[in-house]
Amino acid sequence: MNSDRKELIKEILIGIGLLGLITITGAMAPNVFSTLSKNKFTKRKYDKKIGKAIHSLKERKLIIIKENYDGSMRVELSKNGKKKILEYDLEKLKIKPMKKWDDKWRFVMFDIPNKFKSRANSLREKLKELGLYQFQKSVWIHPYPLENEVEFILKLFEVKPFVKLGEINEIDGESKLKKKYNLK
Repeated sequence: MNSDRKELIKEILIGIGLLGLITITGAMAPNVFSTLSKNKFTKRKYDKKIGKAIHSLKERKLIIIKENYDGSMRVELSKNGKKKILEYDLEKLKIKPMKKWDDKWRFVMFDIPNKFKSRANSLREKLKELGLYQFQKSVWIHPYPLENEVEFILKLFEVKPFVKLGEINEIDGESKLKKKYNLK
């Protein structure tokens, strides 16, 4: 799949996610959706691209397409589609620095069972990407508020029950951490 098509699929999926569901009538896009369930698409280039992208989303079970009683089509995200959107959001996730640091350290610590080892490794990788400092194997530290960002990750990786978040005012080795984050 080429990158333009991947991007179009991503945009359609996010669009459906933002709207919750889309009801498509023949008047809105007659050539693209009127025969969607029969996998026939318009010959116009752009409509054809959209049609193929939607067909791909349907084949990958990321969307559900249903015909309404009035002949319009209803497109909504499947459970897998909702997960995929979270993955797209994960790519953009960042922890915002404070204008003035509040002298508190935020920590994430976890004890994830071995049967979820790949999830634990993914969590470590994402915490590292976000700029957290690995204090111990499963204890990560950051100077700025991170609860919303980490909660989002925990939901996506389905590891919330095994993770604790908190704040502390001081920690051993604080001068090293302050230096790492350019704090005074």
